Amino acid sequence: MADVLSQQEIDALLSALNSGELAASEVTEKKQKIKVYDFKHAMRYSKEQLRSITRIHENFTRSLTSNLSAQLRTFVEIEIELVEQVNYQEFIASIPSRTILNIFDVQPMNGKMVMEINPQVAYAVLERMLGGQGYPAERDGALTEIETVLIQKVFSGAFDRYENVWESIENIKVRWEAMESNPQFMQIASPNETVIVIALRTTIGEITGRMTLCIPHLIVEPMLPKLTAHQWFASMTKTEVPKQHDLLKKNLDDVQIPIIAELGRAKLAVKDLLNLQIGDVIGIETGKLQVKADHLTRFLGDPGLLNGHYAVRIDQVIYSEGDDV
Repeated sequence: MADVLSQQEIDALLSALNSGELAASEVTEKKQKIKVYDFKHAMRYSKEQLRSITRIHENFTRSLTSNLSAQLRTFVEIEIELVEQVNYQEFIASIPSRTILNIFDVQPMNGKMVMEINPQVAYAVLERMLGGQGYPAERDGALTEIETVLIQKVFSGAFDRYENVWESIENIKVRWEAMESNPQFMQIASPNETVIVIALRTTIGEITGRMTLCIPHLIVEPMLPKLTAHQWFASMTKTEVPKQHDLLKKNLDDVQIPIIAELGRAKLAVKDLLNLQIGDVIGIETGKLQVKADHLTRFLGDPGLLNGHYAVRIDQVIYSEGDDV
């Protein structure tokens, strides 16, 4: 924004022009600002779009943290270190020559993305999965077949939730496809293609390392118009609450609760209990059957048969404190 001159400065400028101390050409002369632009490092994403991508992956890191904590049963902390756009060649040059690369197929974009995992982080995961304490592992060898299957299981399961964080923007399907250890053998984009690199600082127990997500422009390009802050927040407002409500309801619907129909009760002396023989009859208090859910009486009913099976017909609902009547 240009500086606004005060009246005193304007008067001084006009006086200098009238006296000849200042030429008019000097006043109208403008300095041209030249900005260097490297076409090999094309910046395809605006700051606003990168902020939206950062917010989306903040949700993913929370989901990934919860998933790994449950699987490994130890302290896990994952947070975003940086989000930037570079070309694919720079990404390949930035990762170690021997690492663990999980490649994922993304549809309907028909593209591939990759999660690079620092070997120390991967070894800590394997230590926990195989019953160890997750302490630092001193090793340089490649993963065994069993270890490869375990890593695949952990991270393919974790990326099942990756689709959910993009749901408000685009419906995508992510499927684990392959694993590589040498980045030179992995070609998911052309060397000069722009990719988004998301570095995740990862702590598992006492081990701290980095996991890096690389998303080629081919995958993000169809979603760019929806990555403005206004569009992103609008879609979140419309869908977040119903989706959370539906998810909570679905999870509650799948909860299994033991149900017991109690026919009645009887009291016996210990000596009578010890002398029970086959064919003895124990008298019980008759009345309505108590139907218990998780050991709490919630219904009263009568015994009967249904399709050749014992059954209970509910006659009364027993409400307890806190129930919505």
